[in-house]
Amino acid sequence: MLMMGSLPAWAALGSDVASVESDAQVLHGQHVMVAKVGYNLHQITLQDGSAVNEFVSPAGIVFGVSWTGHFMPNLHQLLGSYITNLQQGQRTQVVPRRAVTIQGDNFVFSSMGHARFFRGRAYVPGLVPANLTAEVVQ
Repeated sequence: MLMMGSLPAWAALGSDVASVESDAQVLHGQHVMVAKVGYNLHQITLQDGSAVNEFVSPAGIVFGVSWTGHFMPNLHQLLGSYITNLQQGQRTQVVPRRAVTIQGDNFVFSSMGHARFFRGRAYVPGLVPANLTAEVVQ
């Protein structure tokens, strides 16, 4: 459940915003950037209705990601170097085959899914801009 597909070139958590447009091209998705107070939201919508949201700080760093769709995204690409936090993190909540939550000081991950519907989010608390709360990552 944690990894399906092998779509390359995701703008990884903690990475620079420059790769967001290449993500949309690789996924053949429509990319829309929405300026919000204190951050930019980059939405990539795929032809099947799946979506990836990338939350970018004013410094140009991806501080959070979220997804909804028929399949789990490639979390190795989406989380970048933070994949080890997922692999080694202490699961604070687990519902077999349904939901996983990991909450640490430097990484928060939650995901749920069933029957071709997956939803999740991940963020790095230390990268969230000071004027925001983590609840913006939805």
